[in-house]
Amino acid sequence: MLKTILLGVVALIGVALLAFVLIGRERSWEMIAGPADGGQHDFTDGKRSPTANDALACSPGLCTEPDFTIAPVNEAPADVIEQLSQRLAATDPRSRRVDDGTNPAKARFVTYSALMRFPDVIHLEAVTMADGRTGVMAYSRAQLGKSDFGKNRARLEALFAQP
Repeated sequence: MLKTILLGVVALIGVALLAFVLIGRERSWEMIAGPADGGQHDFTDGKRSPTANDALACSPGLCTEPDFTIAPVNEAPADVIEQLSQRLAATDPRSRRVDDGTNPAKARFVTYSALMRFPDVIHLEAVTMADGRTGVMAYSRAQLGKSDFGKNRARLEALFAQP
């Protein structure tokens, strides 16, 4: 009896893994957890993930309790977002832009982990600060799980590292 149950469990797991591979890892996670893109992050409300699976980085004064700060720059907000978008595309081949591009000072991307294709979403926004320079806000969050093992912070740190 126990042997039959174990064989059934193993067969069920095998079928589930086969379906996961045939459907595709990214599409499978979407079917399980819904779309990774939930719309643009509102940097003004200070809301973050309730679990340790996100990272927030902002120029000084633009958000509450960032994980690290981003130095303001002299380029226009749209130019900053374009540069960051190009840098992200060059460094993360699994990322794809998911916003409609109507606001050139904002961008949103979904990217996937290498092996299991766990989805993460990256929000970028640039604003003109009181001193005329451009400040940047960036938020990266895993859609699944309670911990990302620092991956989202590392992603943002790499994105803002000086070339």
